[in-house]
Amino acid sequence: QVVNLMERLQDEFGLSYMFIAHDLSIVRHISDRVGVMYLGKMAEIGTDEQIYEHPTHPYTQALLSAVPVPDPEAEGRRERIVLEGDVPSPANPPSGCRFRTRCWKAEQRCADEVPLLAVPALYEGSDSGAAHPSACHFAEEDAAVVAA
Repeated sequence: QVVNLMERLQDEFGLSYMFIAHDLSIVRHISDRVGVMYLGKMAEIGTDEQIYEHPTHPYTQALLSAVPVPDPEAEGRRERIVLEGDVPSPANPPSGCRFRTRCWKAEQRCADEVPLLAVPALYEGSDSGAAHPSACHFAEEDAAVVAA
């Protein structure tokens, strides 16, 4: 009810909100733009369609792979990404990419360099939904984890 009231007030008065939540279905319901954070740093940012339909950051892909899908056929086509290891301390984050200690794509570069929040080179200049800022050296779409 509160979310519906917020939406009604947003429409009526042209309001903008910064809505912080862990429930991805509510975030999708209320948001036009979405930012995904990991250990206090932005991992990926874009429109709701870009983030939910074309995630490029491994952390976003892992989060979306955990969202239940009511269609059994669609659910069967998705891969569930189970992150391994413990979440590092926000007070003492890892060098380079903060997500690298739990990332299946991590290489030495991830420990040495903080990835910029930028459109992945693979999608630069394209009209792909994946052409939105992602803080990953190896950002790319993975259709098997997209939330339906």
